[in-house]
Amino acid sequence: MNTTTSDTTAPASTADVRDGRATWAYEMRPIVTAADREAAAALVQDRGLWLARRGHYAPALHVTAFRDHRTEAVGLYEDDDGDEVLVGCLLLHRQPDLRSWAVDDPAPALKVSLAHTAPGRTDRVGWLMTLWLAAYAARIGIDCVYAEAPGRSTVSGGTDGRLLGHLRDLGWDVLGSGRNPDGHRVARLRLAAAPSPGLAALIYCTVPAATRRGLEEDAR
Repeated sequence: MNTTTSDTTAPASTADVRDGRATWAYEMRPIVTAADREAAAALVQDRGLWLARRGHYAPALHVTAFRDHRTEAVGLYEDDDGDEVLVGCLLLHRQPDLRSWAVDDPAPALKVSLAHTAPGRTDRVGWLMTLWLAAYAARIGIDCVYAEAPGRSTVSGGTDGRLLGHLRDLGWDVLGSGRNPDGHRVARLRLAAAPSPGLAALIYCTVPAATRRGLEEDAR
């Protein structure tokens, strides 16, 4: 997770009607086309430069991952007077390997990685993405969402400590720490699924309950 803190309140917009069709303030949808993937890669690259200028670790691998058609990328798009703007993106992992996390619960889980928000945003994009993840997990019958965040330091005054504090405020539980496949220390996070029927009025979701590959495996 690479979201940042914000001091703004939640948006109050709901679906309205424009030119005879319903519109939403935000849409969460799969990033599939080459153009959409390039837009996501550009957002992640901009975010990486923003982080690097502030002395934070920002691996180029994150940009490459969003160009890889094998990854399941989703994006949060904002309606800007009829134009859509990508304000956040992440990768979904529907069959995560959590053995190194010491998670004993065999229930299906969802993991997210490489969550990025557009730099310079004044609204709480990370908050919106967290709300959507909790509601989406509940909709597909999954109890928890797992993620990792930079965790070189958990001291409240340090950069990573402030990030973890912000994520806690958003509803994420910090389970402990470990190392990711690149060898970097990370904090391991868990978010409980939470139905949110009213969220559909704010965030229109077209992310399917299962991928095409998952549907084919279930049919075997």
